[in-house]
Amino acid sequence: MLLKLVTKLSTYGQFGRPFMNYLESISLNNETIEYIEILKLFWDNKYDEVLETIERNISKLRKGSLYYLLLSIKLSALHRLKREQEVKEIYDELRDNFGNIPRYVRGTVVESLRNIRELYYDSDENIETIRHWSEIYENNPVDKGFILMADARGKKNEGNYIEAAKLNIQAFKTLKNVPHPSGMVGALNNISWWLKDVDKNISLNFTFPLGFYASYYFDDDNYKVFNSFDTTFQVQKENNDPMMYETAFIFSKVFSKLDYENRQIIWKDYTNTIYEVRRFVINIKKGNHRNTKTLRNFLKQEIEKEQVSIKELNISKRTLDSFLSGITKQIKSNTLRNIIDNLEFEINSSLAIPIIKELKKKDIDKKFEENFYKFMELEVEKQLTKFFTSYLVHYYKQEVKLERVIKDIESGSLIKGRCDYYTRELINSTFEKPPNIDVDSLLTTNQEQKTYTNKDITFKEHPFYSARKILVKRFIKDLNKAYLQEFIEKYIKVDSKRKDMIERYIMNYGRYDEIKNIPKELRPKVPKEINVFVKKYTLKRRPSATSFYVFEEKEREEVVEMLKMFE
Repeated sequence: MLLKLVTKLSTYGQFGRPFMNYLESISLNNETIEYIEILKLFWDNKYDEVLETIERNISKLRKGSLYYLLLSIKLSALHRLKREQEVKEIYDELRDNFGNIPRYVRGTVVESLRNIRELYYDSDENIETIRHWSEIYENNPVDKGFILMADARGKKNEGNYIEAAKLNIQAFKTLKNVPHPSGMVGALNNISWWLKDVDKNISLNFTFPLGFYASYYFDDDNYKVFNSFDTTFQVQKENNDPMMYETAFIFSKVFSKLDYENRQIIWKDYTNTIYEVRRFVINIKKGNHRNTKTLRNFLKQEIEKEQVSIKELNISKRTLDSFLSGITKQIKSNTLRNIIDNLEFEINSSLAIPIIKELKKKDIDKKFEENFYKFMELEVEKQLTKFFTSYLVHYYKQEVKLERVIKDIESGSLIKGRCDYYTRELINSTFEKPPNIDVDSLLTTNQEQKTYTNKDITFKEHPFYSARKILVKRFIKDLNKAYLQEFIEKYIKVDSKRKDMIERYIMNYGRYDEIKNIPKELRPKVPKEINVFVKKYTLKRRPSATSFYVFEEKEREEVVEMLKMFE
């Protein structure tokens, strides 16, 4: 019975983790707990540990449900480790014994078999048997979704990329109804990555929902986030899309937060991207710019091309000559902006970062002129709610003095001139509307590639932030507003580790707020240790409990201590 429940939960993929953690906490079934632990190791990309644990256990099992479930995980782990011969051996065993596999396990096995067939075998090999299995299990949305993704891979292997994209869209929509986030993000990633060398425009279209759903469903340290942002960055760079600079910034910030073990996993798979994104990270603090060869050569070329007079550039000839000859080692921010404001050039990935930095700051200033006054017209409670929401989801928070801004808001003394660029961007973000994502239209909206210039460039809000604002807003909406200021003040006082914990708790509260179809016996109950916190802030009990069980057992002890500080 327990194994059936866990198998049902596995249809959510990694999204089922808190329900499995809850089941572990109330179960004494050692075999089922072992299976859950293997699943979690697989989700954490610890494939060697997966294989080691499976080998330790599988020899003790008769050939029943658990045996074939472990064999299916082993197949996927071997594939991730590129051990092709062993993959084919396990594939043959599962295929040849399919009739002996218990029915409630077969759907899981079909997903693995169909995908491996498309990856390792010729298009006509084993096809009839696999098709027959697929037809039987297509009534299950998760099975159907992954079968569609396997079919898409087959179309891609044949060179039919548009048909492959259509099948992945079907898979995405099917899996969204479950939901199965890993499958959803995988389908979107396939479309964007497969089309990047075939149709750059459509490939770019799909980076938006890819970035949105990866950040909506997964914590920062999840492998899916890095895989998605790797694709997003590469595609945006190929298209000279201005959003690539924010993608690079987010990627670098997320990577810097990882512990040593997870950093090694990501470093191994994304070494080139990790080195590359560093060149595109923009620091929007005030300050002078270093005089690099790339910067001065570009300015020299553009000034000569435009035949702009020194008078128009609003800079002395001596100052300009000293800079262009490399004598002066820095250029003031305002000076550089004056120069580029009098030029017109295309935006591309080879531009010197100081130029992009000034264009970004100019864009922030333009939006802030309007948004600051709109912000100040709001009631104080609304200002606090909006700013704190924006603060929690942006990595700009690392540069913002939250305590000072909150005090200024509470006292009505927030001054436009005292807001640095990071604070300005957070206020601008409060007025960004949530995106309306229609994946079907993204395939047909195939306009000519957009070419940006310094005259028309705008930096739109990254979907990473858009998605997470939706999550935080769900928590803030339920939070008892009588304790809003107290909650923010207590958040400010805790250390960085506890801040990370409360942020993760808030995000997952939002993620699991909409999950309704979990069997009653698997719905986590609010443990007595956090009951006071939940009641005081009038939070919904189901997402409160589920968010708590996203954390692993030892982490939950720390979460209890952290939440007590908010009581």
